[in-house]
Amino acid sequence: MSQNPSDFGLVIVPAGAGAGKTHRIKTQLSDWVKRKVVRPERILAVTFTEAAAGELRERIRAGLLVDGLVEEAMAVERAYVSTIHGLGLRILTEHALAAGASLQPRHLVDAERDLLIRQALAHARALDPIKAAPERFGYQANWQKGETVEDALRARVLAMIDLLRGLGDTGRDPSLIASALARLDRVYGVTLADPVAARDALLAAVLAMLAAFPDGGMATVTAKGPRETLEKNLSLFRRIERDPALLDHDWSVWQSLRGLFVSNSRTKTPEAYDDLATAIMQAADVLPTHPGPLTDAKLHLSCLIACAQEVMGAYETRKKALGLIDFADMIAGAERLLRTDPAVRQAVLDEIDCVIIDEFQDTNPVQFALLWQLGARAPRTLLVGDVKQSIMGFQGADPRLSQALAEANPDATQPLDRNWRSTPAVMQFVNALGAGLFGARYNPLAPTRDPVPGPALEVLQTVKGRGVRNSSKPQEHVAERITRILTSGETITDRQTGAMRAARPSDIALLICRHTTAGRYAEELRVRGVPVRIAEDGWAANPLVQAARAALSYAANPADAHAGLLLRTFGPDPLSLQDAMAAQIDGRLADDPVLMRLAALSDRLSVLPVGIALDLVLDATGMRRWAARQPDAAQARADLLRLEAEASDFESAHRDLKAASGFHGETIKVFLGWLDARSGDRDFDRRPDPSADSAEAVEIVTWHASKGREWPITVVAEFDHRIEEWPGTTTTRFDALDRIDDMSAVLASAALIHTPGFAAPEAERRFIEDRRVDFEANAKNLLYVALTRARDRLVLEWPSFLKARNEEAPEANCLFHVLEDNCATLIAGGMLRIGGIDCPAVITQLPEHATATDYAPGSVSDAPLFGGYAPMPPTSLTPWRLQPSQATTADAAPDSRGVILGAPWPQTVSDVARGTALHLAVRTFLTRPDLATSLPSATGLDEATLTLVAERAAALKAWLTDQGYTKLHCEIPVLGRSAEGAEIPGTIDLLAVGPEGCLLIDHKTGGAGVGFGPYWPQLLAYSGLVDSVLLGHRMRGVGLHWMDHGRMDLVELPATVGVE
Repeated sequence: MSQNPSDFGLVIVPAGAGAGKTHRIKTQLSDWVKRKVVRPERILAVTFTEAAAGELRERIRAGLLVDGLVEEAMAVERAYVSTIHGLGLRILTEHALAAGASLQPRHLVDAERDLLIRQALAHARALDPIKAAPERFGYQANWQKGETVEDALRARVLAMIDLLRGLGDTGRDPSLIASALARLDRVYGVTLADPVAARDALLAAVLAMLAAFPDGGMATVTAKGPRETLEKNLSLFRRIERDPALLDHDWSVWQSLRGLFVSNSRTKTPEAYDDLATAIMQAADVLPTHPGPLTDAKLHLSCLIACAQEVMGAYETRKKALGLIDFADMIAGAERLLRTDPAVRQAVLDEIDCVIIDEFQDTNPVQFALLWQLGARAPRTLLVGDVKQSIMGFQGADPRLSQALAEANPDATQPLDRNWRSTPAVMQFVNALGAGLFGARYNPLAPTRDPVPGPALEVLQTVKGRGVRNSSKPQEHVAERITRILTSGETITDRQTGAMRAARPSDIALLICRHTTAGRYAEELRVRGVPVRIAEDGWAANPLVQAARAALSYAANPADAHAGLLLRTFGPDPLSLQDAMAAQIDGRLADDPVLMRLAALSDRLSVLPVGIALDLVLDATGMRRWAARQPDAAQARADLLRLEAEASDFESAHRDLKAASGFHGETIKVFLGWLDARSGDRDFDRRPDPSADSAEAVEIVTWHASKGREWPITVVAEFDHRIEEWPGTTTTRFDALDRIDDMSAVLASAALIHTPGFAAPEAERRFIEDRRVDFEANAKNLLYVALTRARDRLVLEWPSFLKARNEEAPEANCLFHVLEDNCATLIAGGMLRIGGIDCPAVITQLPEHATATDYAPGSVSDAPLFGGYAPMPPTSLTPWRLQPSQATTADAAPDSRGVILGAPWPQTVSDVARGTALHLAVRTFLTRPDLATSLPSATGLDEATLTLVAERAAALKAWLTDQGYTKLHCEIPVLGRSAEGAEIPGTIDLLAVGPEGCLLIDHKTGGAGVGFGPYWPQLLAYSGLVDSVLLGHRMRGVGLHWMDHGRMDLVELPATVGVE
C-alpha cells in the first residue's frame, strides 16, 4: 500500500465558491478506500444538513462504483455520514450510561421546547427589575405585529439562551456577567462627575421656561409645523413639571430636550424664548456622558444573562427528569462526554479511520469543540470549508475558530485553485471582487468552463429609491428586466447538456436581503405574469387556513355564530355577507347544509384525536376540493397539509408539557389555542413551499439562503441594506484563539459582547463603532456569497440613488458602501471596474418610470382535471394482520370422529390458567423425554400432574406411530396470508409427519371436550398455512387434542384447504 503525506494527520482545504469542495471530499475518500488506507464502513463524515449528508454519501458511493469497488461502495451504507446533530445523538445514545442520560431519549419538537422554556421563564426571578418598568429598558408593544411587551422581552431572553447554549458548559458561568459589564464601562467612556447637579440644572431650566412662557411661546407663531412642534415641547415641559422624577430614569425625555424648536429664517419665537430653549438644550446635552443610561444598560444586560442562565438550569432539570433531549443537547452533551470521559472518546475513535467535516467554518463554538475532540485525534482528518463564506453568525457560527485553526496549521492547508461553476467572464469579476474584499487572503480561482456568448455582467443603475411615490421603485425595474430576459429569448447554457437554449423562469434567481423586501419584488413579477417561488409569510392569515380554523371552531361548538359566519362568507361556496347576516338574525344560519354537517360531527369530535377530527371537518366542508380550485392550487394544498402537520405535532407533544403551559386536554379547542400561542414563534407564519426545487419559476431567496446554490442568471438586489449592528445585539468573543488546540481553554475565554441601545445617539454610536470591524467583515462575506452564485450572467441592481456620505461620517453603513470602499468600483465606457480590473458589462441607466411587459408562455398551463369532484366510494378495510383464531370461514365445523386416549383428568388438573405449562410438558414428553426431570421447576406442575401428562403424551405418541406418523415437530411458528392480503402468523402445537402426509394437532384444555366447535376456523387456517409454507407435506387431517378429557377429535381433509 503506497502512502502520501495526506494519508495521515490534518488537511485543511479552503474551497472558494464553485471550487468543487464536495468533489474533493469524494475523490479523497475514494483514493483512501481504493488504496485500503480507509475502510468505507469506518468513515465519519459530518455536514450541516440532511440533504448535504445524503448527497455526500451518494457521491462517495458513486465514485467507488466508477472505480469498480462494488463491495466498498456497498459498505458505504454502514459508514456514518450524517449531520452534526446526528453525530451527537449517536454518541449520547451509544454511551448513554456514561453520559448519565436516558437510554432512549425522546426528541423535543420545537413547540415543546418553547413550552418548557416559557414555563421556566414564568418562574424566573432574575427579570423582576425589567418587568417592573419594561419601557425604561426599551420594551414596547408592537400592536401592528400583535406583539406585547412580554413577547418582546421573552424573545430577547430566548435569543440570549440560544447564544449561551452555543458555548456549552461555559454558557452557565456566572462570571460572564462581570466581563460583559466591564466592557460596557470601557466603551461608554468617562461619565459625568455630578449627575445630580446636571439633573437639577436641567429641571431649573425647564421650570424657568414655563415661568416665562406658560403658553409655550406660541403667541407670535402661526405656521402649522412650528406651532405643532412648540405644542409638543410645551407638553413635555409640563410632564416634567408634574413629575420631576422623569429626569432620573427617562433618558428619552433628556434626548427630546436636546432638540427644541428655536427661531429660524421663516418663523420667529417671542423675545427671550430662544435663550431659555438654548439653556435647556445645553443642560440636556450632557446626556451622552450621563452615568444613568449606562447604569440602566448594565442592569438590563445582567438581568438578561442571569435570567437566561436561570431558565437554562430549570429547563435542563426538567428535561432530564422527563428523559427528553433537544438539538442543543445533542451537541453540548456529546462534547461534554468526549471532553470529560477519555474512555468514551477513545471508544469512538477506535471505530473510525478518518474524520471528514464539510462547511467547517459554519460551526458555533460548542460544535467546533465536539468535532475537534475527534478531528484532533483521528488518524486522518479532512476539513473543507471557506471562511469567506461564513455568514451564519446570526445562528451562532464563528468563523474565527476555523480561521485560527488554519493559521495555527499553515502546512496543513491545501487550497483549491479552480472554479467549475462560472464562465471566464464571470470569474474575472469574481476574482477581482475577492482580491478587493479579502486582499492577500484571497486565493484566485481559474475558470474551467468555456466562454459563452452574451453579456456576463449587467448593471441596472437605479436612480430612484425605495420610498419614492411618483416614480418607479427599484423592484419595478428589476422585475421588468427579468421579464424581458424571458420574453426576448435571451440564452443560457443548459447545465445538463451544455447546449445553449432560451432562459426559463427557473434559470433565474433574485437575491434580496429581507423577506419583507422579497414580497415587493414578488408582487411586481406576478403583476407581469412571471411565476415566482418565494418563502413568504401569511400562512395563518391565508383565507384557506382561516376558513379551516373556522370550520374546526364551529364543529367543536355549533353555538359559535362568529365561526359559522366566517366559514360561510370566507370559505367554500360562500354566501354574501348580507345573506349570511340576515340568516343569522332570522335564526336560519344553523340550517345551512355545511354548518349542519359540522354540527352533526360535534359529539364525535370530542372523543377523536385532533388529526382525525380535522380530516372529517375538511371532508364535511369540501375544503380540499376548494383548495384545488384556487388560482395557486399547489400552494393551497400545501397550506392545508401544513395545518394537518400542525395537528400531528399537537398530538405527539407530551401531555404534561402542554398541561404545564395551560393546554389541558386533546380537543379541537385546545388545539386552536395551541396554534394561537405559537403564532409569535419564528417562521410560524411562513407558508410552505409546494414545489421544492421542481417549480418552473423565478426563485426569490435571501442573500444568506443563496449560500451553496447556483443559477445560470443571478440578479442581486438590495445593496442598500443596512449592515450596522442593531442595538440589543449580543455576540461572543474568544480571547484565547492562539490556543486553538485546547478548546477547553478557548471556550473558557469566552466573553459576551453586547451592543446596548441608548437615547443619546452619540453613546449608541460608540458601541456600534466598537463592533465595526466585525460587522464589516460579515458584510464582505455576504457580498462574496451573493456575487458568486451566477453560472452565466450576473445582474446587479446598482443603487445610484444612495446619497453621498458625509465627510464627517464617511463610515460604511450599507452593503454597497463596503463594496465601494474595498473594491474602488467605477462605471464607465461599458466597463465595471472592480479593484482596478475592468470587467465588460452592459450598463443600463434606468428611466424614471418602468414599463410592464407581460409574460405569457404558451407552455405554462394548469394541470387538466378529468371529470368532476366526487368522494371515493366507501370500502371495507382489511386488517393488516390476523391471528389464526380470528380467521373466518363460511363452512360450519365438519363432523369428526373421536379417538380415546385415556380417562378424563380430575377437574383440579384441568385449570385453564395452567394451559401454557401443560403445553410445555406435553411437548417435552413427546419430543425430549430426557428433559422430563426439569419440568417441575420449568412448569410449576406437581409430580402427580406431570405423571398424568406423561401418560397422555405416551398414548398420543403410540396412536400416531400406529397410524404411520413417526416424526413429531412441536411449536412450529408459521406466517401466511389470507386471500384478502392480511398476514396470519401462528404457532402449530404439533405436526406429525408420515410417509403419506402430515397431521396437524392442536392441544386444548377445558372446553366441551368433544368436536371442533369455535376452533374450526383457526385450525383450518393453520392447515392452509402448512400447505402454503411447508411445501411437500400434504395435509391429511386436523386433530383437536382435548388433553384433560382424554379424547382427540379428527377430521380428514381433501388435498387443498384453507388460505393461500
